[in-house]
Parts: sequence; structure tokens; C-alpha cells
Amino acid sequence: MSQFKKITQLEITSIANLTALKTSKLHVVCTANKEDSFCNTFLTSVGETDQSIKGFCNTVNSKYEPGCLFPRHTLTLFPLFRPDRANTEEADLRKFIQDVFLAQVKYFKSPSILFCFDLESWPDMSRVESILLEEMEAHPLPNVDTVYFY
Repeated sequence: MSQFKKITQLEITSIANLTALKTSKLHVVCTANKEDSFCNTFLTSVGETDQSIKGFCNTVNSKYEPGCLFPRHTLTLFPLFRPDRANTEEADLRKFIQDVFLAQVKYFKSPSILFCFDLESWPDMSRVESILLEEMEAHPLPNVDTVYFY
């Protein structure tokens, strides 16, 4: 089973993680937040323009489903919470995380996954973390050594 580790904000955008993203050794999962965000930092580091970043984020948030940027990048955008979907929040989170796991197994095959959510992207980050842990137990990730979470 993959090891689960919490990570600090400073570690998320470290040179090591930016390099790992560029070499496909890290599957980054970040919220589809267009500005001043982890998404913007990671995608800018791999050469994406502001216009393309906004396009990716708009698509993911309007469809309300994760969007993988494979084979272009080992990065998946996770939709921002929508208040009109509060009644289905848990089911939505489970589905989104399962979609990320499926993409990891089918396409990315990176040895590590980094889930990094911008503050206030989801109302209860402890709930996101607990659902992620439950899904990791229910759906083990072959060949993934570590899942990082912020």
C-alpha cells in the first residue's frame, strides 16, 4: 500500500517537485484555480501561458470533473467546490478521487502523487483528507510509493 504523507506549503513548489513534474516522476493533483494558486505555479513552470491555464481551469470547473493534462503534463486539475453541489459533496469527492486514481493507473504511472488544494477551494479540508485516505484503502495504487497531501 502507498504511504501517505502530509506536506508543508513550502515543500509543494520546491525545486525538487517542479523537476519531478517535468520528468513525470510526480503526478500533481491541484485545484483548478486560475490565479495565485498551485495550479498556476506548476503550469507556468512547465511553460503554459496564462491564457491556456485559464482555459484548462474553466473547462474543469464548468464540467465539474477532474481534467488530466496527460500526455502533455503529469498533472490533473481538480474542480473547485460548488456551493450548489453541497448535498453531493462527499459523493463528488469520492468520484473525483477515483477518477484521479484511474488516470494514475492507466496513464501517469508516476511513483508519487501530490494532492495540493488551495485554501478555501473546498470547505472542509479534513473531510477531503479523510475521503482520500478511505479511497486509498479501498483502491490501492500499484507502483505508487507515496501520496502527499496538503
